[in-house]
Amino acid sequence: MEKAASRRQPTYVLAFRFHDPAEMQFMHGNRISEVVHRDITRRFGRIAHRVLSRHAPLCAPFTPQFGVWMAPFRMKTWAVGFDVEDQISAMTETGMDLIREMLDAELGRAAAMHVEFRFGVLRVPSGLTEPEPLWKALADRIPEFNTTAPGVSLAHLHDILRCGRLDFHLQPIVSLHDLKPVGFEALVRGPVGGPVERADKLFAAAAYHGLHQELELACVAGAWKQAAGLPAPYWLSVNLGPDLFHAPALRRLVRDPRDLRLRVFELTEHLPIRSPHKLAAASHPLRRRGARVALDDAGCGYLNMGMVEALSPHIVKLCVAVIRRIEAGAAPLRAIKDVVGRIRRAKAEPLAEGVETAEQLKRVRDCGFDLAQGYLFGRPRPARQVLSGLGSF
Repeated sequence: MEKAASRRQPTYVLAFRFHDPAEMQFMHGNRISEVVHRDITRRFGRIAHRVLSRHAPLCAPFTPQFGVWMAPFRMKTWAVGFDVEDQISAMTETGMDLIREMLDAELGRAAAMHVEFRFGVLRVPSGLTEPEPLWKALADRIPEFNTTAPGVSLAHLHDILRCGRLDFHLQPIVSLHDLKPVGFEALVRGPVGGPVERADKLFAAAAYHGLHQELELACVAGAWKQAAGLPAPYWLSVNLGPDLFHAPALRRLVRDPRDLRLRVFELTEHLPIRSPHKLAAASHPLRRRGARVALDDAGCGYLNMGMVEALSPHIVKLCVAVIRRIEAGAAPLRAIKDVVGRIRRAKAEPLAEGVETAEQLKRVRDCGFDLAQGYLFGRPRPARQVLSGLGSF
């Protein structure tokens, strides 16, 4: 019976291919291309291991033909909630960044920025687990992935970052004690009406051109500038990748130690953080100067309480995929209550993201959350509008 149930579980494949494999052969010649292909095969195996570390690989990653790599797996669920599309989105976003880093290392950034590739997750007929049948089933489907070419050139993106053409919206974060705002999250937007106005398009373009860290730092600087008039006791929350906590560029942004008071840095947990203790140590200079650390989107990618305990964040944000399941029955509700209790025992404040209805509000309160964020309390609005209307909260 167990084997029959296993066969009925969907099979997924993490797939990566060059848009035009012949292009790499033309760039490097056949002999060098074979070496590059071998090295990429080894590196793709490590990427698949990271991206699928919370799921169940079915076999080792394989390369059915030149310029194509695949890693089949089955998804594991967990009690606090599970959404296939959220998982695919998280794996695709983080995998794209890792693939781009790999190509930069293997081909050199100057060459890699001109190489288009396709990467994503495909669902295949249940029961297929072996490389050859999987390749036959998927060979014509990989073009379903969107092309990775961004809507802006490298020069245009540089201009957006260098000239401060980013805009920011603020969304309130409320205390569940009295439903009044205690802080705001800064959400970036690209130039209005342009191809990277949406944040996902903007970050995809930055990843493509190898400017992801530059964009993150520009977001910190721009959010602080646009929200400079945010008065105490409201705090401002910005996103920051784990690699930037000890970056000299971040220290240069903080000219006055007082700038860090009432500031929260949010880490997104789309991939397990390899060394949470080292990351905690790297964050100490910021913490000593008044900044706080939040773990963002917990549950959308991976929810690792051991990492929470090692990192010791001030806030843990349970993502919208978890909160949507808070009304799904007694079992998910008990699981969420258990997670909230463990977060509180780790001396962090649990925050419910994506609260949209009065019933969800009632249940997150019953679960013991301290903070909440979502459309029920306010949609993101331009920073200048929020600052001018603070008296209405």
